[in-house]
Amino acid sequence: MTRKSGLQILLAVGLVALAIIQFIPSAPVVLPAGLPATEREAHRVIEFSSIHNFRDLGGYHTSDGREVQWGKLYRAGTLAQASDFDLEQLHGLELVTLIDFRSGMEKEAAPARLPDAAEFTLVAIPTLGDGNQALMGELHQRVETGDFADFDPHGFMLEANRQFATEFTPEYRRFMHQVLAADGAPVAWYCSAGKDRTGFAAAILLRTLGVPAEQVMADYLASRDLSLAARRTDLLLLRLFKGAEAADKVRVMLGVEQSWLQAAFSEIDTHWGSFDRYLSEGLKLSADDIDRLRNNLLTDAG
Repeated sequence: MTRKSGLQILLAVGLVALAIIQFIPSAPVVLPAGLPATEREAHRVIEFSSIHNFRDLGGYHTSDGREVQWGKLYRAGTLAQASDFDLEQLHGLELVTLIDFRSGMEKEAAPARLPDAAEFTLVAIPTLGDGNQALMGELHQRVETGDFADFDPHGFMLEANRQFATEFTPEYRRFMHQVLAADGAPVAWYCSAGKDRTGFAAAILLRTLGVPAEQVMADYLASRDLSLAARRTDLLLLRLFKGAEAADKVRVMLGVEQSWLQAAFSEIDTHWGSFDRYLSEGLKLSADDIDRLRNNLLTDAG
């Protein structure tokens, strides 16, 4: 056998192997709710192929000795790049409601990919639209020109979180009432990165359920590494072609900081007087509503 014919045979074998691999179905994603209790925490982040920062909020303990049920509340990043595999796996969550916090501009630029026969209701709650659009425009211009004088991404994020607690109270009121209306059935919500608008939503819901502030903050901060990992290649290319300052500024925007969520909760205390008054006067949740949320979404700690 000549060297040429040997290479041809190897190439043919390789192509056949590749074709076979393409038809081998991927293993389903691991859902923590279906695992033994001792294994769930390790699988809190659900490993979709192209949906990043998708997390189950189950297992967090509350101050009254209960814990959030697994398989009821999910937070996520954008579904715009969801693969066919991901769309198949979404059925396994048995969602009744999927909430999209992205603005109209974001949805137009990157439409969500959803299952063709979705059994859940898609609810649009656009939040931070004009401000986010203006920031992205300014950031793009500064990256192109290399001029970052007086540009403070940290300051912008502090102010955005303060706005979540005041200006966007109607949006978060609607979010909380969508969770309430689900009556304990699974709900998921997302924005572009699943860390800011989505993170504040998760934080106020967990606090309403009675999860201690330290755990609420830990869940919020878990988005940092997940978000940055999802954009690692983008940041590397940005550093390579636009320089370290551009990459560092964008990296701030892609992460989360403890002070950002603290700014939101401080604004709640300043504007509403207390978190309890924020719930009753801002989010329009009665004591019965809160009891219903807790009874539907909490269980006795194992």
